[in-house]
Amino acid sequence: MSTAENIAAALKDAERVCKKQKLCACKTAQCIDKLAEALRAAEFDSPDDALCPDGLHERLLNPAEKLLKDLTESTKDLHSAVNKLGKAVDKTFVQDICAAIRPVDFDQPTLNKVIAEHFYQQGNFRVGDAFVREAGIGNGDALKKPYIAMHSVLKEVLGHNLQPALHWTEEHKEDLRASNGSAAVSSFEFRLHRLQFLHRLQTAGPSQALAYARAHFASFQETEMGEIQRLMGCLCFVRRPGSSPYSDLMAPAQWNDAAREFARQCCGLLGQACESPLLVAVAAGSIALPTLLKLATVMAGQNQDFQTCTQLPVELELGSEFVFHSVFACPVSREQSTAENPPMLLPCGHVLCKQSLQKIAKSPARAFKCPYCPVEATMNSCRAIFFPDAE
Repeated sequence: MSTAENIAAALKDAERVCKKQKLCACKTAQCIDKLAEALRAAEFDSPDDALCPDGLHERLLNPAEKLLKDLTESTKDLHSAVNKLGKAVDKTFVQDICAAIRPVDFDQPTLNKVIAEHFYQQGNFRVGDAFVREAGIGNGDALKKPYIAMHSVLKEVLGHNLQPALHWTEEHKEDLRASNGSAAVSSFEFRLHRLQFLHRLQTAGPSQALAYARAHFASFQETEMGEIQRLMGCLCFVRRPGSSPYSDLMAPAQWNDAAREFARQCCGLLGQACESPLLVAVAAGSIALPTLLKLATVMAGQNQDFQTCTQLPVELELGSEFVFHSVFACPVSREQSTAENPPMLLPCGHVLCKQSLQKIAKSPARAFKCPYCPVEATMNSCRAIFFPDAE
């Protein structure tokens, strides 16, 4: 079951406990009232000298035992429901994560800077300022200044005003080209002009939109002619947008997409990822934590120390959204390549990690067959290869 399903099951158990508790409280009050009523009736109906203590005891014993039995059954059901809820909570929520924590020497000033930049990048400037003061981070204004400019433009974009974004793009065009290449910058700039054209078309009419296109689309005709033709087609459906085959260009989500792309471009110039590194690290950790806790428990049961292991014996599946670099896994050992164990190219074209080849070859000059084809090779005939952007 997923975490969400476990939480839903725990909530159902909690509702069951609430119902059992109310029922138990009601039955308890009824039992006590009945017992008190029986005592008052016995006192009223029996003169002091007409009934001996043994007789009074006999008269009250049977109803008291029945009431006590009902009360016991009610509390038993409640305790069973509470016990089940406790197990559901223990299964869903891990309170003690210390077993999965490894001692790491953090550079505290750098970590504080990352946290402060996270707040500023998210636009939480008041929280960021408070953290900078409490953490004693020097030059906090320099950290905040570029994000203030970014969020001021983002606010205008979401308010359907693209002029600040276009001005920023023109002002930083050379830096953007150096960082992303001319083609990427041209595509981003055209997307802003395209959205401005569509906004003019909807608010000012076809003549104003066509004038804007003549003024700004000429420089993009070599790379964006197909998209420009679609934009011109929008002019024919101004009065009947519901039947327009270009309705996707008019979608309100275009403004959110433009804001996200501007934030990505701006963060790129600042040397930052568009997604907060702190947010990504916390999200990845929350996914890996259940596996790490289970691993620590299993290793402790086998008298192994999780804190000292240099390599995890299991693979952590975080999802494709957390894959930022290319990796190579040896098809023989199933281990990821490292600087000490690089991928090696055999003469036949197959690739294995160096340590796997050393185990197969046993000596540098000894000939061996490739595990995947009959071609022979030696360690001396194999060459280390390097994958772009691989770690």
